[in-house]
Amino acid sequence: MPPGPVQDDIELRQVLRHLRPAAVGIALATVLATTGTYVTQRGQPRVYESVASVMSVTGARDAADLDITASAPPVTPTAIDEVLHSAALVGDIIGRLPAAGLPAEQTDALATTLRAELRTREFRHLLVRSRVDQQQRGVYGIVARADRAETAQALAGAAARSLLAWDAQRARYRYVVARQALEARIARTGTLLPDAESGGAREQLIRTVWQLKLLEVTATGTLTLVARPVTPDGPIAPRPTRDAALAGLLTLLSSAAATLLVQAVRRRVRSAADLESLGLPVLGDLPVTGPLRDVVLRSHSGPLHAAVGFLRVQLLPLLAQAPQPVLVVCGARAGQGTSTVVATLAANLSDSGLRVLIVDARGTASRQRQLWPLHVAAWVPLPGAQVNPAYGVATTLSGACHDPLVAQVARVSGRVDLLPADTDESATGLPPGVHHPAFAAQLRRWSAGYDAVLIDAPPLLEQPDALAAAPGTAGVLLVADLGTARSPELERALTLAGAAGVPVLGSVLTRQRGGATTGRSAAARTPPGLEPALSPDQR
Repeated sequence: MPPGPVQDDIELRQVLRHLRPAAVGIALATVLATTGTYVTQRGQPRVYESVASVMSVTGARDAADLDITASAPPVTPTAIDEVLHSAALVGDIIGRLPAAGLPAEQTDALATTLRAELRTREFRHLLVRSRVDQQQRGVYGIVARADRAETAQALAGAAARSLLAWDAQRARYRYVVARQALEARIARTGTLLPDAESGGAREQLIRTVWQLKLLEVTATGTLTLVARPVTPDGPIAPRPTRDAALAGLLTLLSSAAATLLVQAVRRRVRSAADLESLGLPVLGDLPVTGPLRDVVLRSHSGPLHAAVGFLRVQLLPLLAQAPQPVLVVCGARAGQGTSTVVATLAANLSDSGLRVLIVDARGTASRQRQLWPLHVAAWVPLPGAQVNPAYGVATTLSGACHDPLVAQVARVSGRVDLLPADTDESATGLPPGVHHPAFAAQLRRWSAGYDAVLIDAPPLLEQPDALAAAPGTAGVLLVADLGTARSPELERALTLAGAAGVPVLGSVLTRQRGGATTGRSAAARTPPGLEPALSPDQR
């Protein structure tokens, strides 16, 4: 297929994937908006519209022997609007309504409405639509709206007639003013000069006066009626079906856009598809873990056992192909359920008959001490170590890295051994021994005695040196909690792993629901009887 359509199809699928978690809310909002708009619009009063068209023309001609024109100058759309909404013209329109033959109650109601709009200067029943050029030539539409068809038609006709009458009066007014001025001049001339001297001038003025009277009768304005208003067939509003469809479409688009915006800002991991879009195959999906203290016990049966079983089936072929069966388990940030995944996976591998070593590299943030019964565990040497009281013992990860010959682990289950993290609160990051070049060789030596080695590593973005434990292993298993993990953080974690040359085997989706504790706060809530056991060198 062409690359263009393929890319468009991928982008569309990504958009739909982001919208899928909010699909129910978007659909509900759309239905409510559509239904609410339809019901609301159905209850609104009907509005009918009728239009009378008036044309504006220019081309005024000069009156013979007079310094005036025979037609009025053109008017602008703003002037037409102001005149139509003036008190004088509104009053004239109201006076013409009875002649339209409307019932008296309709005429009175319309007159009351027009006066109220005149007071508030908010005109809804009379409007002007203009389509004119720069010379003010064109057509004006006198729009009338009312709750009845015949009322709208009558109002448009009355408004058009009033506007034409005003325009004609405007044209005549100039001649009236000129005539009155000449008549006053004739009166003054007759009193100032003798008749013999003023006769010729008076006769010329009188002839001009008669010409002006003739122009008063024949003068025309610049507006001409070109289309009379007609009675509308149906209302222009409300239109419940159209408005409901538009409201539903607008709600659908706006809610979808808001969802995408929130997703772009937050970009939380909402499903396995979010991880797969990052190129992270989901190898397991763990359900709600419940209380931390008994998660290992609950992993032997029920839904959690089945979910971890699927993870085990996915991981075993990957571990079998690796030079050594060592797996680094970590998250991008803290609180992703990494320790829970390690503990339950170790228990499940043990149930299938495999020997497992847990290497706790979480330091003071370790939870493995709360997940396993260290107080009743037996301490056994790691492969390659010796039991010699004269040389002491090393029972933490840091001690085992520095003195591997005396390293011991706690046998917390029949086939599960745990190498605990250090409890030194001043220590930060991974134990110094992990960075030692010989650590990879120690891992190979320890893994020789086990079928699988699980390293519970700190978050990559909080302690990037967690990748120091990964070289030479099968790879990294990235843990992401549903709802708290963020795609940008996972992308950064993948970038760090790629830069370090560490393969990421896949991801595990967890569903933590509170109860997660770290550091000293977790130890403070350890149930009685599950206190950390004393190592052999502390007894």
